[in-house]
Amino acid sequence: MTRRPARVGIVLALAGFLLTVVLASPAAAHGVGGVQPRNYETTLLRVSPRVPGVELSVVDLGDRLSLTNHTDRDVVVLGYDNEPYLRVGPRGVFENRRSPATYLNTSLVPTQRPPKIADSSAVPEWRKVSSGATVNWHDHRAHYMGSDDPPAVQRDPSTRHLVDRWAVELRAGDRTIRASGELVYVPPPSVWPFVAVAVGLALAVVLLSRTTRWRAALAIGLAVMVVSDLLHVIGLWDATTASTVSKLAESTYSLVGVALGVVALLWMWRRGADAAMPLVLIAAIFVFFAGGLADVSTIGHSQIPTTLPPTLARLLVCLNLGLGAGVAVGAALHLRKAVRDAARPRPRVPVTS
Repeated sequence: MTRRPARVGIVLALAGFLLTVVLASPAAAHGVGGVQPRNYETTLLRVSPRVPGVELSVVDLGDRLSLTNHTDRDVVVLGYDNEPYLRVGPRGVFENRRSPATYLNTSLVPTQRPPKIADSSAVPEWRKVSSGATVNWHDHRAHYMGSDDPPAVQRDPSTRHLVDRWAVELRAGDRTIRASGELVYVPPPSVWPFVAVAVGLALAVVLLSRTTRWRAALAIGLAVMVVSDLLHVIGLWDATTASTVSKLAESTYSLVGVALGVVALLWMWRRGADAAMPLVLIAAIFVFFAGGLADVSTIGHSQIPTTLPPTLARLLVCLNLGLGAGVAVGAALHLRKAVRDAARPRPRVPVTS
């Protein structure tokens, strides 16, 4: 690598690092679809009576309940004062503008009182919000709202605890349907085995990058990292009821890291490892932040937003952290060496007459 390409590579790598830090920081503040890892499990135990065509389920780790009505009659969800709140039927989904729940359920933890228009005793004012047969909504009766763990959990955080029992009522014609369940604290796994995996991988890649097999070490590390982050995104994708647009937006940084990793691997194959080091460094930084650091809380909670087995999902985050750090450091070391070699004065060639 000559002096000019080496310097350009360093500049590109630094620009990629700064861009990744700036862009990945917002991603780290949000779980997929806004769903954050936690230690509280919301379970639906029974729906009584069962009505054919009416399905109720817990989604988004308990942040939302989901109601689907395939019958030819409306089903009404009752709010916190037993007022009509949501209506799902053949004509679509409607919400009652006069229901306090319409305003209280706009956030996981309400911080403001409903507006004056909200009156649970008033005649409903229905507003159509969807033409579908399914509605998903926050329901504060079904998820944990405390900022601190309950006293029983604080005394013994290593044991499962029944925190609360919850119930939501629906009306189908003249029948009342009662859905009930439990909110249970589930102890998180120990983080230290996962930390050990991440640190061990990082050290191994860095050490191998200082040997004569550094090209193979960085290429294999980058390839495994690309596959790991892609699986990580796939696991997150169906773990939320968020729209496709929202999921694409929140997965952008990881997908960019995967794309950069693929391009870097192709560049290593076609142009050689030395020429590909700036791309390798940028791809590793993207994956480290977007596929690892942004989801690091996954390894310390029992309930995590993924369709993959929980242990596998946590290991993928550790792979992204460990391999991302190791490959980034290894690539940076070789870029630094290339710049130093390029900066050395070349021996003068004697001119013969």
